[in-house]
Amino acid sequence: MFGRITRPFKATGQFLKEVWGELQRVVWPSHEDTAGFTGVVIVAVAIVAVWVGALDLIFTRLVGALGLYD
Repeated sequence: MFGRITRPFKATGQFLKEVWGELQRVVWPSHEDTAGFTGVVIVAVAIVAVWVGALDLIFTRLVGALGLYD
C-alpha cells in the first residue's frame, strides 16, 4: 500500500517544504473580510444563544407547571 520510507528525516524535510509551498499559494482574507466574518459569527452566536435561552425558559416553566420537579 505505502512504500517504506528509507530516509525519514529527508522525507520529513520534503513534507515541510511542500507544506510551506502550499501556504505560499493560499489567498488570505483581508482585514476587512476578517472583521466582516467575525461580525457575522458574533451575530449568529447571539441569535442561537437567545433561541436556546428562550427554549430553556419555555421548557423550564412547562416542567414547573406540570410539577415534575421541586
